Amino acid sequence: MTETGVARLGGLTRWQVRTVLVVLLSGQLLSALDQTIVGTVLPTIVGNLGSLDDFALVVTAYLLTSTVSTALYGKLADLYGPKPMYLVAIAVFTVGSLLVGLSQNMGQMIAFRAVQGLGAGGLVVLAFTISSSVVPPRQIGKIQGLVGAMYALASLAGPLVGGAFTAYVSWRWAFLVNVPIGVLALIAVAGLLKLPATRRDHTVDYLGALLLSAGVSTLVLATVRGEWTSMPTIALLAATLVLAVLFVLRLRTAPEPLVPLALLRGREVAVAMAVTFLVGVAIIGGYFFLPIYLQVVRGQDPVTAGLNLLPLMIAVMVGSGISGWLIASVLGRMKPVVVAGSVIMTISLYLFSTLTAESGTWAVWGAEAVLGIGMGMVISKLIVAVQNAVPREHMGTITAQAAFFRTIGSSVGAAVFGAVVAARINGADRVVYTDPRALHAGLAEQFADALRVVFLAGVPVMLAAVVLTLLLPNTKLRADVSPWGDEGPREEEQDSDSEKGIR
Repeated sequence: MTETGVARLGGLTRWQVRTVLVVLLSGQLLSALDQTIVGTVLPTIVGNLGSLDDFALVVTAYLLTSTVSTALYGKLADLYGPKPMYLVAIAVFTVGSLLVGLSQNMGQMIAFRAVQGLGAGGLVVLAFTISSSVVPPRQIGKIQGLVGAMYALASLAGPLVGGAFTAYVSWRWAFLVNVPIGVLALIAVAGLLKLPATRRDHTVDYLGALLLSAGVSTLVLATVRGEWTSMPTIALLAATLVLAVLFVLRLRTAPEPLVPLALLRGREVAVAMAVTFLVGVAIIGGYFFLPIYLQVVRGQDPVTAGLNLLPLMIAVMVGSGISGWLIASVLGRMKPVVVAGSVIMTISLYLFSTLTAESGTWAVWGAEAVLGIGMGMVISKLIVAVQNAVPREHMGTITAQAAFFRTIGSSVGAAVFGAVVAARINGADRVVYTDPRALHAGLAEQFADALRVVFLAGVPVMLAAVVLTLLLPNTKLRADVSPWGDEGPREEEQDSDSEKGIR
């Protein structure tokens, strides 16, 4: 990355850009550790706080608030600048982590996880927004490779740390460990992150935000229930449809809508958002159910299962780093990488569907490696694609929407695939949640069969994503950080797929 190719926003030098990126990585560390540690300690939490019926709400409360706040953080970052919003996100997440660690019953746990989610919604999306402000789109692949590496390393450490806390100290430290990290991140961001002051004289569409929050809440609650023919679920889905219609009408009539519809009308943005949603649905099978396969089907303890996730995390780093370099130094375009990565992810889900309780370790590691490479090539690159297609004043909003669509996809995937697993398992009682190894002797093969169905169901979802990636414009990424203006990328910077195909 040359000096001229770094950033001109606010006169940032190469050293200043690097300082900004180091600060951003601290926020990624918080987010990744939380997501990967919690899955390891939740069974123990249920055993300690004693409310199995509310088990799903611990996850749902966090998911609801983080999903909704993602869109709000993006809009507020466009109005007030990303730095103050990033500080708010870290502070709320840190306080929420402290409260969760001090919870005395399941009610407190659910409420404080919701607080934690309010902060988590801004950690990832604002990091991408800030990085796009100081690095041109063509070079940002390299930066996101570093972010992906930090996320992968934290994701690797999460299950190990969570397992160690559970076994040797207390599950509470799985959340309390976020507090010192969060305090250090706050100090670093406040002192080192130097960005031009931003204050646009605009307003936030709070009615639109309320409709969005209500719609997402009813959708997630409906999918979590999984009882698709029951009246409560049908009522929730009907309410979701009504709220969605009202939200779209609000977008069309509000003076300053939460999401300007003009941003979603371009082919690049619309297709990228659809692919992001489908990827969110599909990867939940490999990313969420793989630890279950290792612990339940193969009978591994949390620490051993964490070690066996190494190939996935390393592959994410490799895929993100190499694809970022290819885009920045060779291709200058996003489409070839996203198409190839989507194909690789499709293959990985099929490989996972072939695993059984007797499958060798190398077979598991191989499937993990293929999935990780595909994820590294696709997920962050879709964010760059939409950032490249909009004016800079909407960067926070469009980045938040990409994260929003992926989160919604993941929540739908988790709920639907979780219902599939539950429907195929008989006789699992409380011991499943408090000690997965106790299940190994009796129901391991049932779980293996259920997970094969889950992974196989993800294949057509990813195939649909592959087809959509072929519709992405083969746009050349900008080599500077100047805004395009309202007209979007210059016409001469684009190539017609119908004339030139995939490069």
